[in-house]
Amino acid sequence: MATASTDTVAIMAETPLALRFLARCDRFPDSVAYAVYPTGARTPSRVLTWGEWRDASLACAARLLAAGIEPGDRVAILAGNRLLWPVVDVALQLVRAVGVGLYPTSAPAQIVALLQDSGARLLFTDSVAHVAEIRAASDPAVAGIAIVVDAARDGEVVPFTAWCDEGARLLRDRGATTKLEARIASLVPDDVAALIYTSGSTGEPKGACISHRYLAASAASIAEVLRIDGDDRSVSFLPYSHAAERIFGQCTRMLSGMSAALVEDPTDVFRVCEHFQPTVFGGLPRLFERLYEATEIARATGSDPRDAISSRIGPDVRLATSGGAALPQRVAETLDALGLPILGAYGQTEHLCIAMNRVDAIRFDTVGTPMPGTTVRIADDGELLVLRSALTFSGYWNKPDDTRAAFTDDGLWLRTGDQAALEADGALRITGRVKELIALSTGRKIAPLPIEAALTDSPFVAHAVCHGEGRKFPVALLALRRDMVTAWATAQQLSLPWSELTRHAALHALVQEQVDRVNAALARTDRIQSFAITDAEFSVAGGELTPTLKLVRRVIDTRFAPVFDALYAAAARPTGDA
Repeated sequence: MATASTDTVAIMAETPLALRFLARCDRFPDSVAYAVYPTGARTPSRVLTWGEWRDASLACAARLLAAGIEPGDRVAILAGNRLLWPVVDVALQLVRAVGVGLYPTSAPAQIVALLQDSGARLLFTDSVAHVAEIRAASDPAVAGIAIVVDAARDGEVVPFTAWCDEGARLLRDRGATTKLEARIASLVPDDVAALIYTSGSTGEPKGACISHRYLAASAASIAEVLRIDGDDRSVSFLPYSHAAERIFGQCTRMLSGMSAALVEDPTDVFRVCEHFQPTVFGGLPRLFERLYEATEIARATGSDPRDAISSRIGPDVRLATSGGAALPQRVAETLDALGLPILGAYGQTEHLCIAMNRVDAIRFDTVGTPMPGTTVRIADDGELLVLRSALTFSGYWNKPDDTRAAFTDDGLWLRTGDQAALEADGALRITGRVKELIALSTGRKIAPLPIEAALTDSPFVAHAVCHGEGRKFPVALLALRRDMVTAWATAQQLSLPWSELTRHAALHALVQEQVDRVNAALARTDRIQSFAITDAEFSVAGGELTPTLKLVRRVIDTRFAPVFDALYAAAARPTGDA
C-alpha cells in the first residue's frame, strides 16, 4: 500500500472551488485569466481578466436562476475551446446546477443520446450546426431543451451575449442579487457539480458524477505537486468536456490564479505557445511525440534540437505534464535530456489524481508516486485499487449497478481496471488493462499495453495494436509517424507516394528491427510473430482513437479484421521446406 499527504487536500476540499474562485477574483480583478487566440491567430483577439470572468459568470448565473434552473438540474455544454466554456461552467457551479460536457466532435446521435441520458434542461453551444443536428433528430426526449448559442440568432435559440446581457441587467435588481447570493451561500461540497462522460473506449459512455469536493480536492492535489501559482502561464487547448482540461486545467487555474492562452483550434497550439510563452505545458503524448520528431529531424539536418523545442512551446516552460495514455520512454528521455522535463501522470475520470512523477524524482518507466490525498494498493489479482476519498467520483449517473461494480464489495476501494506493480520507492508501474488481456488459444493471457508501448518506442511507430484473441500467437498492426518516415525517406532519396512508402522493403526492415528488440525481452509465447504496417493514420475523426488519443480496440479489430486474418493465413501457409 502507498499513500501521500492528505492534510492540505482534505482541508481544501471542504470549501467549494467556486467560492475560492470568487475570492481570488475579488483579490486580483485586473490580473489576466485568459488570452483568447482565435483559429489561425498568432496574437490574442482579447484578454479576459479575473474580474471580467467573475462578472460574466455571475451574470450568466443570474440568468440561469431567472430561467428556473434549480439545484441538481443538468445543463449541457456543447462547445469547443471558447470563453463560453469557463464562463458557463463556473456559473453552473455557483447555482448548484450540474454541468454536462459534450464533445463537439460527437456524432449527432451520440449528442442526442447523452442529452437524453443526462436529462439536460438547457444546452449551451457555439454552433448553429449543432442546433440543426439536434432539431433534425426529432427526438421527443430532447425536443423541450432550451438552447443558448454563442452565435447569431436563428429565430429558435437565444444568443449567448443576449443571455449574459440580460443576466447583467437582472443583477442591477436587488431581488435578483439576493436570490443569487442565497443560492451561492447554499453550496455544499458533496453537491454534484458535473457529469463527465467517459470516453467509451471499451463500451457505452457513462456519466461520472463529479462533486464540488472532488473538484476542490483535485485542484489542490495538482497545485501542490506542480507548485503552481499566479505567476505561471499555461495553455488551454484540450477539450473541456474531458476531465483533463476541465479539472487538471481549469480547476487548477481557478485555485492557483495561473493564466492561460485559450486556443480555439488545437492545431494552433505551437503557434500560440511561441507568442504566449507558457511556463507550464500539459498535453497528451502525441504532442510530445511531435516535439520529439522535430528534435530528431533537427539533428538529422544539423540544427540544434533545443531550438526545435523552444520554437514550438516557447523558452520559458519549466515543466510539462503528460497523461491520458502512456508516453513512450524514448520520447520522455530525449526531451528531458534537451531540457524539457515531462512529468508522466496517471488518473481516470473516476479519480483523476492517482499518481504523478515529481520534478525531483522523475522516472520514465513509471507513472510516479501517489498524489496528495490518494492511497493505493495492489489486489491479489494484480488490479490497482484506489482508496475512496475526496478525490473520488460519486458514482455513475443513473447506473447503480455500474457504480457498485466500480468499487470493491465493501465500497472502500475504487477498481481502476488497470493492472499495476508498486515499486520499492512507491512509484506505480501500469502493466495492462484487466479487461484487455488477450487470451490465446493455448490458454496463455497476454497484457497488450506494455508490448504496444515498447513497439512505439521506435521513432517510426506512432501506434501499435496487438491482436490474438483466440489465436495461437499474437500479431501486431502498426501505424507510422508520418513526419519521421518522410524525413527518413528524404535522407534515403526515396520519392514515393505515402501508400507505396509504407510498403517499402527498407522501411519494413527498420520496423522489423524494433519488433525484434521488443520480442527479445518477451517470453517466447508473448512474442509478436508477424506484423503489418497500415498507411492509415489513426485519428479521433476516423474512430480509431478516443478524444484523449487512446486506442478504440473494437473499432480497430473490426476495421482491420482482413489484415489480421491475412497475417495468420500467411503464417499457416507451408513454407515449402522439407
